[in-house]
Amino acid sequence: MNHISPNEFYYLGDDAAMIQAAADRAHETGAMVVIPRRNTRTGKDIWLIERAVRLRTGASVCLENCHLRQADGSFDNIFKSWHARTDEGRRLAARQYDIHIWGVGNAVLDGGMPNGTTERNLKDGTAPEAACFSHPNTMVVNSLIHLANTERVVIENLRMIHPRYWAVTFHYSAQVRVSDIHFVSCGNVPNQDGIDLRAGCSGFIIENISGYTQDDTVALTNLQHPGNFDNYCKVEGMEDDIHNVVINNVTSNTVCAQVRLLNQFGNKIYNVIIENVQNYAETDPSLPGAAGYAYRIPNGREYYMDSETTWAVPEKYWSTFEKNDFRAGASVRIGENGYYDPEKPETAAKPGDTYNITVRNVQSRCRFAVALACTLYDSFIDNVQCFGDCITAVYFGGGTYDNIRVSNIGYTHSAAHRRSDEHAAGGHYGYDQPAAVWFNGSKATGLRFSGITTAKDTGAVFGGGGEVELKARDIIIRNPAVTALLGGDTINADIREF
Repeated sequence: MNHISPNEFYYLGDDAAMIQAAADRAHETGAMVVIPRRNTRTGKDIWLIERAVRLRTGASVCLENCHLRQADGSFDNIFKSWHARTDEGRRLAARQYDIHIWGVGNAVLDGGMPNGTTERNLKDGTAPEAACFSHPNTMVVNSLIHLANTERVVIENLRMIHPRYWAVTFHYSAQVRVSDIHFVSCGNVPNQDGIDLRAGCSGFIIENISGYTQDDTVALTNLQHPGNFDNYCKVEGMEDDIHNVVINNVTSNTVCAQVRLLNQFGNKIYNVIIENVQNYAETDPSLPGAAGYAYRIPNGREYYMDSETTWAVPEKYWSTFEKNDFRAGASVRIGENGYYDPEKPETAAKPGDTYNITVRNVQSRCRFAVALACTLYDSFIDNVQCFGDCITAVYFGGGTYDNIRVSNIGYTHSAAHRRSDEHAAGGHYGYDQPAAVWFNGSKATGLRFSGITTAKDTGAVFGGGGEVELKARDIIIRNPAVTALLGGDTINADIREF
C-alpha cells in the first residue's frame, strides 16, 4: 500500500490541516496515512491538533512513534468519523466503514491542557464562552477519539495520556476491536474514562487495556434520558441496545471501576463477557512492609515529551489520584441505582433489561470486587479472588436479581480489611460488616453459590438482607470464631455441604 505523510502538506497553516489533507488524499488514492515523529513544518516532534481529523470509509492511519496533542483551547477531538455529531451522521446511509488507527513504537494521543469545560460548569452556565456557544455535544468534543455511526473499526497499540474527558467514545458502532491501549490520567479533569461504548454499540472486542484512568477504565453506558447528547447521535433505524461485547485482559487502576455496565430508560445491555480483570497494585497492601512502598502514578511527562497539563478548573470537586492510594470502588460494576429520572422511577432499568453477563477471573483489592445494583438476570460470575484490603467479593445492592450463578470466590491468606472501611460506604453501597457476599436490601431469587473461602476477619459469609433466597455449597471459613455463616436474618439460605 502506498504511504502519504502529512509532511507533504507542510505549506498548510496548521498541523490538523496537514493531517486532514493527507487523509483526504489517501481517501482519493487508496493509500495509507503515516504520521511520522518529526513535523517538518515546525521542526518539532509534536503535532498540535486544532480541530479533529475527520475519517471516512477505508481510512488507514498509522501513528509512527509520534505524539499528537489537542491544542490548547481547542474544542474538538483528535480523530472523529466523517459525519460525527452532524445531522447527516444520524442517517444509516452516512455510515463509515473500515477505519483503522494504530500505533507503531511509542504512539501517543495527548489531551494536553484542558479547555476549562466540565459537565458541571456546562450545567450551571459557568463554562468558557467558547463551550457555551459550541455544539450541544460539548463534552464529547473533549474525547481524544469519537466514532459515531461506524462499522468494522480497529484502534490499537496507542498510549493515551491526560484525556480531557472520556478518551475513546463510540456511538452506534459495530464490529469493532480496541486493543493494546495504555492510559495515563492523573485526575486533573473529572470523568476521565478510558473507553466508552454508548447507545447502539454491538460486536465489540476490547482487550489488553492497562494504565491509570481517573474514572471507569471501560464503560458500557446506555442512558438516553431527555436532553442527553446520546439522543443527538442516534442513527435512524438502528436499535439503541448495547450487546455482544467481549472485554478481556484489563489490568488497570482507577478511583472508580475498571469495567462498568450501566443502563436505564428502557435501554438494554446483554450478551457481555468480561474476563481477566486485574486490579493493578505495585505491591499487595496487606503484606508486611507494604507501608514502606510509596504509591505512585506515572505522569504524562514520564511517557512522552511536551506532555504537561494542568487542572481543568480551580475547584477540585471530583475524586483524583492526589493523596489517594489508587483503590477503586469496584473492579466490575454492573447496574446503578441512579442515573434515571428520580421523579419517574419507572425510567429505571427493569428486570430483563440487563442479562446474560459473564464475569470471569477477577483479582481485586477494590472495596468490592464485583458490585451489582438495580437488576441483573441470567448471569454467571466465576473465580473472583480478593487480596489486600478488599471488603466484599460480590456485592448485591438494592434491586431485583434472578438466576445468577457464583462460583469460586475467595480471599488470600494475607487479606485483611482496614478499620477506616468500617461502615464507610453509605447510600447505595452501604454495609454493616465485612462479608464475602453482601445484600443491601436486595430482592434476589435463584442464586447459586459454589466454592467460597472467607478472609480471616470476614464477619459473615452472607451478610445484609432483603428478600434473598440462595443455595450454596463448598464453603471454607478460615476463622470460625469471627465469621458467621449468615449475617442477616432475612437471607433464606440452603447450605448443602461444607
